[in-house]
Amino acid sequence: MSSKELKKMKIDELTIYFMNRTTKQNMKLIRAINFLINSNFENFEADLKYVIENKKEEEIRRAFESKIWKSKLMFSKADRVLVFNRINRIRDLGESLARKMLIYKVVFPDEKFKNDMRDILDSLKTVLLDLSNAVKNIGKDLDKSYELSQKIKLEHDSLRNKEWGLVSKLYEYDMDFISRTFLYIKDLIEGIVAIADEAEGFAEYLQFLATKYLIFE
Repeated sequence: MSSKELKKMKIDELTIYFMNRTTKQNMKLIRAINFLINSNFENFEADLKYVIENKKEEEIRRAFESKIWKSKLMFSKADRVLVFNRINRIRDLGESLARKMLIYKVVFPDEKFKNDMRDILDSLKTVLLDLSNAVKNIGKDLDKSYELSQKIKLEHDSLRNKEWGLVSKLYEYDMDFISRTFLYIKDLIEGIVAIADEAEGFAEYLQFLATKYLIFE
């Protein structure tokens, strides 16, 4: 989409477009980690480079900021800015994890650990897709946004439990303390969970907005 087309979009449209791009970015990140699990390093690198690219996101941000002060919105401009910034925070976390992952290519310990990693990635995917839908509904269906946010919180709790199991298992392997593989995988797990944590915090904020503005319906 061109800069000219972005300038014609309304605040709702820009927010949803930014959310869609952020979700696509994080789906690429999840796919990249799956490629890494399968030792498919070429596709792993290609997807991570897509995640890191952010020129279009800067254009979207500028278009949003130029419109926010002139727009008539369902809820306050301050709340809209916070929603947009929370989307950007999710995007930044994905980009940061992608940059760290490009530093070193790791081989995972065994098939059981690989399957556990895939499981935690599936949970993250569910959280992020539900978050995307919750954001899209905050401007038109507050009840739906609230329900999706509650679902995100439950899936996040499940993901957190999986994290502790993975990290505990990691400490059981025969690796020396400064092993690059150990540190890389530990950082990777924590990076995945950091994105999920941010998504849960965002979901709680969307629930707050839904509760706050439902009284006006």
